[in-house]
Amino acid sequence: LCSVRYTGVAGAAFRQEQHRRTVPPGQAETVTMTVTYAEYQPHVGDQDALKLTVAGDIQETGQVLAKELRVRLHTPELTLTVRG
Repeated sequence: LCSVRYTGVAGAAFRQEQHRRTVPPGQAETVTMTVTYAEYQPHVGDQDALKLTVAGDIQETGQVLAKELRVRLHTPELTLTVRG
């Protein structure tokens, strides 16, 4: 897991996990990864995204598969009410 600047330049990975799974043909499996604000905040700036890269291989053929997911981070809207 790493940050990606709005320019497309990726930062250094700040989290790595390894999960070993055997998934039968035609099946799917979900692996959940929770990332807290406290964990990613030091690594991101304005207009940045988080990039998750997953890789796996097919034992029978030796083929390697990779998938990349980018999650764009948005600053929450701020609403001000002026009284007086």
